[in-house]
Amino acid sequence: MTRPTIFRHLFIRVAVILLGINLLFSLVLMPIYKDKLIRMIAIQGETFANSTIAACGEALYTEDYSFIISYVSKVLQKTPEIIFVTFTSNSGQVIDLTGDNWSVKLSDISQDVLQADSSAYTIAHKKDINVNGTEQAFIFSKPLTISGLDWGTFTLGISDEEYESLLVSYFRNVALFSVLLVIITLLLLHGSSRNLGHQLSVLRKTASELAGGNLSARAPSDAIGEISLLATTLNGMAESLDENTRSLRRLASLVEDTNDSIIIFNNKNEIIYVNSALTRLLRLDENHFPGMELFSFLSYLKIGRTKQRNIISEISDKDFHDWSTDITYSISSNQAFHLTMRIEKFDIHEVETGGFFIILTDITRRKQLEHELETLAYVDKLTRLPNRRYFIDRMNEAVEEAEAFDSKLTLFFMDIDNFKIINDSLGHEVGDMVLTEAGWRIQEALRSDDTVCRLGGDEFTAIIRGVNDFDTISRVSESILKNFELPFYVQDHELRTSASIGIVTYPNDGLTTKELIKNADTAMYAAKKGGKSGFRFFSEDMHQDMREYLDIESSLRKSINSTGLHLVYQPFVNTKNNKIDHCEALLRWDHPERGMIPPGKFIPIAEQSGLIKIVGEWVFDQVCKQIKQWNFDINVSINVSGTELADRNYIDRLHSKLIEYDIEPYRIQLEFTEHVLVSEEGKNLPLLNQLKRLGFQLAVDDFGTGFSSLSYISELPIDIIKIDKSFINRLPDDRKTVAVVKSIISLAHSLDIKTIGEGAENINQVEWLNEHDCKLIQGYYFHRPMDSNKFESLINKRKISSISNNIKPANNTNT
Repeated sequence: MTRPTIFRHLFIRVAVILLGINLLFSLVLMPIYKDKLIRMIAIQGETFANSTIAACGEALYTEDYSFIISYVSKVLQKTPEIIFVTFTSNSGQVIDLTGDNWSVKLSDISQDVLQADSSAYTIAHKKDINVNGTEQAFIFSKPLTISGLDWGTFTLGISDEEYESLLVSYFRNVALFSVLLVIITLLLLHGSSRNLGHQLSVLRKTASELAGGNLSARAPSDAIGEISLLATTLNGMAESLDENTRSLRRLASLVEDTNDSIIIFNNKNEIIYVNSALTRLLRLDENHFPGMELFSFLSYLKIGRTKQRNIISEISDKDFHDWSTDITYSISSNQAFHLTMRIEKFDIHEVETGGFFIILTDITRRKQLEHELETLAYVDKLTRLPNRRYFIDRMNEAVEEAEAFDSKLTLFFMDIDNFKIINDSLGHEVGDMVLTEAGWRIQEALRSDDTVCRLGGDEFTAIIRGVNDFDTISRVSESILKNFELPFYVQDHELRTSASIGIVTYPNDGLTTKELIKNADTAMYAAKKGGKSGFRFFSEDMHQDMREYLDIESSLRKSINSTGLHLVYQPFVNTKNNKIDHCEALLRWDHPERGMIPPGKFIPIAEQSGLIKIVGEWVFDQVCKQIKQWNFDINVSINVSGTELADRNYIDRLHSKLIEYDIEPYRIQLEFTEHVLVSEEGKNLPLLNQLKRLGFQLAVDDFGTGFSSLSYISELPIDIIKIDKSFINRLPDDRKTVAVVKSIISLAHSLDIKTIGEGAENINQVEWLNEHDCKLIQGYYFHRPMDSNKFESLINKRKISSISNNIKPANNTNT
């Protein structure tokens, strides 16, 4: 593989730089090296001088020149690098020895060769000395001190051949080192260049593959240095390009596969691209569109000339960004498409070839749905009757018509009684079927031109035009209520319910739709309050009743978790032994402003508002807690509402409370009205049997007021029948009452059921009941209801204290 040009240039430059640097350092170090060589020669001369002076010192002192000449001559023969030796005395005598020659003579001390200074020694390189054929040498001079006396100067001539040889060796070594350094460096560079060259080659190959369209190509990840950075950058660019390409492909696929037609125009208003959705919509080949101008395209869509000019004007506006409109495109006389045309402008600086694009969205199905919804907007989905919106519109029209023509108008506001119980106990599916049937029963009782609507939930209205006299409206109301007397047969259930109707007339009860609806609603609540299954005409007094109803409901809701509600206990006396083994828990409410509110007033409100379930839970909890606190055994009766039985978790809730307070079930007696026990053709019978199996005692409260079937009573798992106070009040003087009560007691005994006489207030009533085998009696004759502390004291005394017989019968309703 041919090395890249960059490395050839790199090798040459590195070699030149290295040689230059080595030469520069050699020149810089040359003076230091020369000085070192001179000091080496000086050390050699000083060593020779010291040894010679030591050997010849005495001879010099005694001027024994023959010894000096003999000794020095021998030394010179062994030391060829010493050219000459000269002893120069202070008196001017000179001994000059050169090889085999010697002389003793007087000499001028000022001669350069003999001159010395007072320093330890001097050395200098002299040329043109011409001694023994040597023209240049180092002259070493040293003062001669003998026995502490300055005798003269000792001078040596030292050959510079070794000095020159060392300099030559120095430059040779420098050259050799430079060559070796360059070779080693170039070898290292060569090894690195092969690796770098391979990495650059792979990098170049990767770039070529990317340029050729292979977006999956990647540079090696094990590169080093700057090449690693280049490889990472190149890979990042490749990944970004690959991701962008995939995004563009997805976008292109989306544009092609979308159901919206997309048309791109260049800045000359010519089509440069259309997707397949447009070809399917217009049923043309895609080659038909490129180059088509905007006017031609709009004309092909059968857009009018005026609208075309408006579109062109909008696009030509420099501030234009986007614009949309709805159009209808007809392929044939029986096939048309509703389209939304949206035009958006490209940024010319970003998209050179595209000036704007058009998107055509098919909204045919949406238009059809809008039409259907507009038709259904006035229809209740469940009952198929007109809905609240339709009712408001028709009511407004009816009021305007009645005002304009001084005509008559009546509004019914109806609510299905006890519907919540049906819905909660049997499920919403059954409830929906009941509502549907109820709607049609209301409509059957009215004329064909009367308008029946479902407002929502279990509320219905009826607009009756041309009628507002009480007699006619009363007959219509009775006809509606009569239709509700028949049972509802839903999913194997035989259900019975009724309706409460509030009635207003125009203009007697209001002049606006809002006022009439409000007053009709008030009248409907008055009908519910009056016992349900009835109708009431609106009167101004109802507002006060409604405000009182709402105030009591709100206060009751707050009192449940406060100290407003409390329980009192009224004992049942067994006249057989005058003992108390049973009592009834009665709910009382001490209103902070109204004072004591009788149960007969707030219990119905609790049932209508749905609070009775919470109240019942509170009462049961308080009774369990009280039984646990008392230190004596006694059974306690609790009144249970029919709404509570509709709760599917009612039995589980009672059972968990018994476990919580560790109370046996027989300690609590549950009292139900006849209506609850026999309602809906035995629907509650399984629940009663389950309660009985758990161990609760069951009682029928206010027996005789519900017109129950005696044969049905025999099927109920009841333990006690409480004879209603209305019968006890007429004993023993009323013959018919006596016969009824005797029959009740006889029936109960035959069914092995105990009886209790409620509300006994005088001795005559007590004696009659006792004589006819009704031994359990409850009433003011024995005890009024009392709080738990007083009742506990009464039990502990173990005696009965009668209240004066001339007590007036109390208008008290036990609950």
